[in-house]
Amino acid sequence: MKRSFVLIVFLVSLLSACNTNNNDLTFVGEGENWSAEVTVHQTNGEETYQFQLNNKGNNLREIDTFRYFVESKNNEVINHSVNDATLNQEGIHYYKSLSSNSPSTSAEDELVIKVEWNDTSESFDLRSK
Repeated sequence: MKRSFVLIVFLVSLLSACNTNNNDLTFVGEGENWSAEVTVHQTNGEETYQFQLNNKGNNLREIDTFRYFVESKNNEVINHSVNDATLNQEGIHYYKSLSSNSPSTSAEDELVIKVEWNDTSESFDLRSK
């Protein structure tokens, strides 16, 4: 009886582990002044996003704040914008979304990002790596 109970507990925990569906997709791209990486975390029926923008120039002191928009080119799943974003001392901006939605992003999707700063703008594509 005790062995049956241990076996049942083991099988239930094994099945629970198998049902956990984790998938991370990473989209990268770069323009003349910026590079970006968007990571899509898909876990247990939810999808969250992490954004990283890197300024490639030496003019970090000239950029007080900037704004950016990220969206899916083909299915409009991702549609995210940030106003008044700032860079750290290394010229990097991190943002992790707190909200989630149902997983709908795939590795075949293409994203486009537009960055605006100091009356200048730059757009470039992000593709899955």
